[in-house]
Amino acid sequence: MWYIVLSRSKPEMQDEKQNHYDEHRLWLEEQHKNGRLLFSGPTSDGAYGIYIMLADSLDEARSIAAQDSHHRRGIRTMEVLEWDPRRAFRMSHTIVDVENMAREKQPQAWRQLAAQ
Repeated sequence: MWYIVLSRSKPEMQDEKQNHYDEHRLWLEEQHKNGRLLFSGPTSDGAYGIYIMLADSLDEARSIAAQDSHHRRGIRTMEVLEWDPRRAFRMSHTIVDVENMAREKQPQAWRQLAAQ
């Protein structure tokens, strides 16, 4: 199942956020490499970080997202929403194909998908 994680910045924690940014980025990179995250990035105003996650359950998605250093340290708040994607713009693969590629942790398959 897919999940949307909304990670809201706490304005009063801006200095802490910057101090631990590298740790946060490394965590995100690891989740991408493990096939757990499809997309991640901030909103244009920087108020939220958003990531699209693959997990077996809502509880697992919450548990994984809670490991983000910004959540562990209380720098950001998080909300995890179950998401049922139906279509993807201009993709020759179905959502099920994408999910299977992520579950198999095949970085090469992700690169091929992105190249289409």
